[in-house]
Amino acid sequence: MARKDSVLLFIPALIGGIIVVSIFLLDLQLADFQEAYFREVIDETRRNNFFLIRFCKEQLEANDPEKIRRLLRTSGPNPVVAKIIARSRGVVAETENAPDYLAEHIRSPRIRGLFKKNDQEDVLVKYDETLNSFMVYHSAHFNAGGQDYILVMAAKCNSMTMLMRQTRDGMIILTILGILSTIVLIVYFCSIIRSPLNRLFASMSKIAAGELEYPVYVPRYGLVREIAICLQSLTEQLKKQIVSLRDDAYEREAILDALTEAILLVNASGRVERWNRTACGLFPGLEPAAKLPECPAELREYIEKVGETGVYSEELSVKRGEKERQLLANAVSFTRDGGKYVLVSITDLSDIRKLEAYRTEFIAAISHEMKTPLTGIVGAVDAINNGALDNEEYKSRCIQTLTRQSERLHTLLQSFLTLSSLETMRKGTENDFLPVLPAAVIRGAAEECRSMAETAGIDLVVGECSSIEFPGDFLLLQQALNSLITNAVLHSGTKRIEVSAVAAEGKQIDFLVRDYGCGIAPEHRERIFKRFYRIPGSRNGPGNGIGLAIVKHIALYHGGNVSVVSEPDAGAEFHLRIPY
Repeated sequence: MARKDSVLLFIPALIGGIIVVSIFLLDLQLADFQEAYFREVIDETRRNNFFLIRFCKEQLEANDPEKIRRLLRTSGPNPVVAKIIARSRGVVAETENAPDYLAEHIRSPRIRGLFKKNDQEDVLVKYDETLNSFMVYHSAHFNAGGQDYILVMAAKCNSMTMLMRQTRDGMIILTILGILSTIVLIVYFCSIIRSPLNRLFASMSKIAAGELEYPVYVPRYGLVREIAICLQSLTEQLKKQIVSLRDDAYEREAILDALTEAILLVNASGRVERWNRTACGLFPGLEPAAKLPECPAELREYIEKVGETGVYSEELSVKRGEKERQLLANAVSFTRDGGKYVLVSITDLSDIRKLEAYRTEFIAAISHEMKTPLTGIVGAVDAINNGALDNEEYKSRCIQTLTRQSERLHTLLQSFLTLSSLETMRKGTENDFLPVLPAAVIRGAAEECRSMAETAGIDLVVGECSSIEFPGDFLLLQQALNSLITNAVLHSGTKRIEVSAVAAEGKQIDFLVRDYGCGIAPEHRERIFKRFYRIPGSRNGPGNGIGLAIVKHIALYHGGNVSVVSEPDAGAEFHLRIPY
């Protein structure tokens, strides 16, 4: 600001210049006044001397010089010395009692020679440095009684000299005061205005550069202080506004990142200016730290269609590795700052489509599982209506069919309700459980399934059982083991099933159900725990495809997990691990 605010110094310099010019003009006016005044003095002196010469001529012609001497006696505030000189006789009359400096002054050769060449009357005004005063000199030639005379007069102008001296002194004083005023104004501008403005400008430059915490310089007094206080208040308001805008921006970013839809703002050059976290998951090229990345290739053609209509909606298929995602894109174009933008909202329909597929599969599975028992029940009812009750053999067969299929339907519905209940249950806590011994769970499940195993010709063996007590739901754990044992009895084709419970790493009880049957192929190991999933080839066997799904959710309810280790024709090991 040093060079920019130097214009402020022009103000006192201008004032000083005005004072100097005024003094110069005053000096010119004084010179004009002096010239006009002395012109009037000369005219007045000539008029007065006209009468004086006439009086002198009369007295000289009357031969009475005494009257002339009396007239020439000095008097008044301005001393006068005069002489009347005859060409042939010398001084005829002169001023008596004249001051020595005047008498000597008029006798000087310079004054006598002043009018020597002038034949006519003449009046001069000169400044005499020896007397330090203005002098009025008068010379006049006249003839009286045939004799030539010359009148020489010198008068000191004390009043004019004093006036001019006082005026000159006043002008000098005014000049000094003007110079001092200019210096004072310059000092005032430098110390009171310019220096505080420089410091205030430095503070505002820092703030304008983004350093909002930089303190604003506030002088102790003066107009600059009021300006600084106002700027300080504006700075505080600016900081509050910036904080508010920053908070609003963070809030908008949080809202965008919280949306499950992907949001992209694409400019006219095809680059993405804004995007949220969901968009990063859908489009790998959109990284959080990227600067204006290219619009994803899958959306370029779509955005061109938006430019034609302004609003557009379309469902897209995008491949991500081996998976294909179904996306619903909605877009609208708008203009901002003279540029065209497209705001794209993308909803991932993959999970919805998957849920729809699950729903279709679930309805198909339920329909299939319920179709067999219902068909048996309907057939038995038709047989009864056609007279089967009259035949004891048909009657007994119909009743057995109704009983068996009703129990199967009841078991299916009960399993389905249990699965639905487990899916909606949250993970249990210690307050929800009672102390459970692994041996008690193993014995209960083995006793309940032993008759089924013996009927199938399978040897059910209870192995090692840990004595560690853990919190759990006894009935649910026993139901899980029942399902695992029943699954091995019905589908493995084994001759031996081993059941045990041992302490495993990570403070877990590992309930193990092992068979030596046909085993499970790798492609089915992860899917067998899904509801209604049955390994191809076992569709016509007993079971409804819900048992292992129930086991999975019982494990999750206890904070554990279930897994299978198996190879084709090498048997299978089902591990139900529950933390303690």
